[in-house]
Amino acid sequence: MRLLVRASAWAPSTSRCLSNAAPTHLAMVSSSLVGIHSPHLKNGDPEPAPVAGRARLFSMRFCPFAQRAAICLAKKGILTDIVNVNLVAKPDWYFAKNPKGTVPTFELDGKAVFESLIVPEYLDGIFPDAPPILPAEPYTRARQRILVEQLSVIKDGYVGIFMALKGKTSDEDVKAAIGKAIAALDESEKLAANNAPFFYGTAPGYADYMTYPFVDRLLVMLTEVLPVLRPTLAADVKQFTAAGFPGSGSWTKLTAWLEAAQQLDEIRASRQSHEMQAAFLKTYIAGAPEYDIGVR
Repeated sequence: MRLLVRASAWAPSTSRCLSNAAPTHLAMVSSSLVGIHSPHLKNGDPEPAPVAGRARLFSMRFCPFAQRAAICLAKKGILTDIVNVNLVAKPDWYFAKNPKGTVPTFELDGKAVFESLIVPEYLDGIFPDAPPILPAEPYTRARQRILVEQLSVIKDGYVGIFMALKGKTSDEDVKAAIGKAIAALDESEKLAANNAPFFYGTAPGYADYMTYPFVDRLLVMLTEVLPVLRPTLAADVKQFTAAGFPGSGSWTKLTAWLEAAQQLDEIRASRQSHEMQAAFLKTYIAGAPEYDIGVR
């Protein structure tokens, strides 16, 4: 397949992203992702024309599922235009690419593939010479997939708290959701490899990339969002701090894993700051998500 080699998404002479200015709250990371901080297209906006020599990822700045795909594209160094989509007022043309209207959707040469666990495998298939996301050896590959399923408890823990807050449930219901999230951290601690920073050894892989977005959002939820929206429950999450999350006292391996993951270029290139994540989550939980918050 032609193309699509790693290129800096930053123009060094101007310190500006090629497609839009970088928000000042993010450190600049050289990346193959172009437009990751761009405004979200909504119903009535025209579909942007594909750029020759680039793949496209339809995304949403704060979506953990979309970040999974962005991480993998950055890891593989695939030059990619990020097209952000407003998920409340989706453009009509988007449904022809993804009938569900969800993100991520990866598109190249008119072929669109969606679902966050499927896109990485597709990328490995069409870019076999780029760094792999999944191992080729069948048993190791299967074990990585199994590990992603086991670690999905973190996703469920985060979503549980989010839905409890968004549904304006009682403090007792939110406390129950917090308890499930803590249990998920306990379970994930048991799954982390001993004496290795990543879930399957010394190098990051599929399980790390698929899990990171939800651990990062759980961090934001427990340290910056929940204490503000439910101050009556601040004591229930006071053990959690952004630095050293979730905490080496109870989750030594998981804390070391997150610290290592946060240093990866592909993670740094794909993320939004905790400040912006928290600000967005508050608007989303209030029922009026501001997708372009922080975009200038």
